[in-house]
Amino acid sequence: MAAISLTGLTKVYPGDVTALDALDLVVPDGEFFALLGPSGCGKTTLLRTIAGLEAATGGTVAIGERDVTALPRESGTWPWSSRTTRSSRT
Repeated sequence: MAAISLTGLTKVYPGDVTALDALDLVVPDGEFFALLGPSGCGKTTLLRTIAGLEAATGGTVAIGERDVTALPRESGTWPWSSRTTRSSRT
């Protein structure tokens, strides 16, 4: 596993709805981590942003030493979204 480091992470949705506001967080390698909070406070947005499913409006996401903030999010980038099927891989 690798550490997760968020620096100034911001996510603003259309209509000026701020879901994440300059969030700084470090989860050290091997540590257990939980997000707790009321509905609508940004937990899912944070997890989706770390996973690369949502683009951050600002700030950085690093996993280990690698900045993953701007990795491609196109279809086919992830193995489970590949258009090839098991039978066509031979």
